Amino acid sequence: MNKHTKKWGSALLAAGILVGTAVIPVSYIEAALTKQQATPQQPGISIQWDGKTLATKGVQVNGSTLIPVAALRDSLGISVSYDAKTATYTVGSGYNKLYIISSFSDTYVNVNGIGTRNMDAKQIAGKLYIPMGLLKDYLGIDAQWNAAQKTVTLSKSQLNPIKIASQSLSASSNAKVSYKIKYPQISGSQLNPEAQQAINSVLKKQADRVLAAGKKMMAEGEATTERPYEFGNDFAVAYNKDGILSVIMQDYSYTGGAHGMTARKGYTFSLADGKLLQLSDVLKANPNYKKFLNADLKKKIDALQSGEAFGKFKELAADQDFYVTNSGITIVFSLYDYAPYAYGIPEFTYSFAQLLPQGGKPFAGQ
Repeated sequence: MNKHTKKWGSALLAAGILVGTAVIPVSYIEAALTKQQATPQQPGISIQWDGKTLATKGVQVNGSTLIPVAALRDSLGISVSYDAKTATYTVGSGYNKLYIISSFSDTYVNVNGIGTRNMDAKQIAGKLYIPMGLLKDYLGIDAQWNAAQKTVTLSKSQLNPIKIASQSLSASSNAKVSYKIKYPQISGSQLNPEAQQAINSVLKKQADRVLAAGKKMMAEGEATTERPYEFGNDFAVAYNKDGILSVIMQDYSYTGGAHGMTARKGYTFSLADGKLLQLSDVLKANPNYKKFLNADLKKKIDALQSGEAFGKFKELAADQDFYVTNSGITIVFSLYDYAPYAYGIPEFTYSFAQLLPQGGKPFAGQ
């Protein structure tokens, strides 16, 4: 997203400026990445879709089930395109687009410019694969794994009957500053009008804050045409089922320093009444969730610090930042909270099975 920033987080943001993509043959999709990852070929995994077994096989690597991108296009009808100029694949359409970016040393994945530590892609034997979890979390595809039969059954997710549109804030850019600020707005005939208004207001206010902060920094700073300021953001829908909507919003600013700054925030709503949910609402079935998370996060954060002089983790904040996916709950912290900039945004994902008692359901009572 910013030409001055080349570290892990900003490399994942780069897809925010993609233009001019074009549909290409599957053979190009499978062969265009010239640097193949040194991952051993695993026994084939059967893939079922719409009651049929696909000719294309998946693979398992280090316990992760991977689905070939070619199968998504040919059998599932998911849009796949390639931008040769940026060596970037675009998978999906609508409000969530998956970008797979080839670099000299790795393959980065993000959704609408938002890349988390749970995203990955691999090229194996000349074919490009993505994890089953990315289909479930961002591409509207449910996936069931049968270990005994080594089979993945894919089906369309039953999403909430709502429409999600991307809106942009109007702001004048020039040679010294660039503003690219987006936010989601929802609608639907089955939505309570008051709930719809409440949700849309929260999401727009976050975008308004980004723009206001950008204009303030622009007024107080010393932007030049050689190093223009940049302010922007984007969003990804992480969960859109069962009357719950969880959105990741990420903003970015560059004000002439060594690198830009990125902030990520999750918003999880009940569509029934528009309530902005806290962790306690999502994990109501487990009154002891804080005890488990505080202990586990302390171990994880202490391990990543490796003696560096950053703040020590004590406990979850009362308004702890998080978002929800089909994979579970991801706890999010800010840059520099517990690790150097090069580490990226610290976030930690827990499955609902880890956080809830057996038989316990998330969003109890919502």
